[in-house]
Amino acid sequence: MEMFLTTVRETINPATQPVGVNLVRDSALLEGKKVRMRGQRVSVCQQIAYSRMYGWSTWADQASSHCVLGAACAGIIAPPERVLNGSVNNGIYQQDQAAAQAMQQQMPRLAPGVAGLLTYPLARPVDGFTPDLVVLYVNSAQAMRLVQAFLYQQGGEFVMRSSGDAGVCSRAVAQVALTDEPAVEIPCLGDRRFAMTQAHELCVG
Repeated sequence: MEMFLTTVRETINPATQPVGVNLVRDSALLEGKKVRMRGQRVSVCQQIAYSRMYGWSTWADQASSHCVLGAACAGIIAPPERVLNGSVNNGIYQQDQAAAQAMQQQMPRLAPGVAGLLTYPLARPVDGFTPDLVVLYVNSAQAMRLVQAFLYQQGGEFVMRSSGDAGVCSRAVAQVALTDEPAVEIPCLGDRRFAMTQAHELCVG
């Protein structure tokens, strides 16, 4: 991990810290662990923001994960019908129910069964945890360097998918966990409104 952190600092030097993310399936693993924030109502993007900006570890489970889209993408809850049928987006990001449902059907989501999401600065992991995945927030030039790294060994092209919504939770967390491949995504409106993401930032899982 130290080699990864050193390489990230030397090659892209992001403005905020890389974040380790664990999709914890047994909450008992957190017993006795020092976690800076737990039991607070918080969304996935806010968890990552606390870790990358303030250096805090965070934990959110079914009772405290505040955003229905983020919790469903991370497998903390089963997606409710209003998400699956597109009602949550109808008239907001899509013009009608059919379009909203079509968008939701393509959204990467982990199967329910995740007890909670644990985040922390990658340089200071929670004791006993190795991250399932890593999330970074970067500018477009830094994202370019990461894409070049992703293609260094095999070449080809890097394919980026986006829904314009549920950015970090659906793509940088869920998609990466499902595919074991990197993802670059445009942070969503919630990330900007509630987690202080800046206009120039992209998220990379």
